[in-house]
Amino acid sequence: MKRYLKIIILSIVGVFLIYGINRFVTKPFEEPGGQEAVAKDSTSKTDEGQTQNSENDDLPDSSVDDWSLTLVGPDDALEKDISADKIADIPNTNMQLDKRVIEPYQEFSEAAQKAGYPLVIISAYRSIDYQKQVFDTRVAQFENQGMDEKEAEDKTKETSTEPKHSEHHTGLALDIVDENWQQSYSDEVLSADFGKEDSAKWLADHASDYGFILRYPKGKEEITKISYEPWHFRYVGKKNAKYIEEHELTLEEYLDQLNEK
Repeated sequence: MKRYLKIIILSIVGVFLIYGINRFVTKPFEEPGGQEAVAKDSTSKTDEGQTQNSENDDLPDSSVDDWSLTLVGPDDALEKDISADKIADIPNTNMQLDKRVIEPYQEFSEAAQKAGYPLVIISAYRSIDYQKQVFDTRVAQFENQGMDEKEAEDKTKETSTEPKHSEHHTGLALDIVDENWQQSYSDEVLSADFGKEDSAKWLADHASDYGFILRYPKGKEEITKISYEPWHFRYVGKKNAKYIEEHELTLEEYLDQLNEK
């Protein structure tokens, strides 16, 4: 009887030994950073990638070469004027725009009127030659005040863009304020203080509904290379404008995203 009991005990011990050795060989001890950690890390990276992709899912199917996304600024020159057949008069004004922008602007203006903010266009399309006249005149004014040529040019650049570098050459940009502001501050109508007005806030909040963006927002000066201009609006098309507004981008940042997709 003792012999049988001994055999049974040895058999049980043998089974445990074989199972333990087999487990050790086929599945070593897992420590932090082992297979489970690698699996979790892979899952985390996958989730992160899916999150990044989902953030870009709403990026419009636009091209940086679209006519409405033409980039002109201090670092980006427009070498020649757009063709005359693309420009048309804005009704009831002596201003002009790209003919494709006139209807969106009229809708924008009508909405502003209904909101209690009738608009006044201070500037719209400007040819390169006209911009040169404006720029040179401002430089001459500062020189007459005692500045040397460089000082006068630098001072002029604070409020006026060099020829070939003004967005107004595209026919896609407007400087607009409401009538009350224009009548109250006619001597300094293009002032950053306009941004504090209810009318300026309304314009910034509703511009994208009509395909426009506030082109030079506050806090983005290092990117645009232009000071905050609460009066300067630029047409980019509705889908582009909505994306730019929702993601608080400048046109430069938006074009970078389109280039990366």
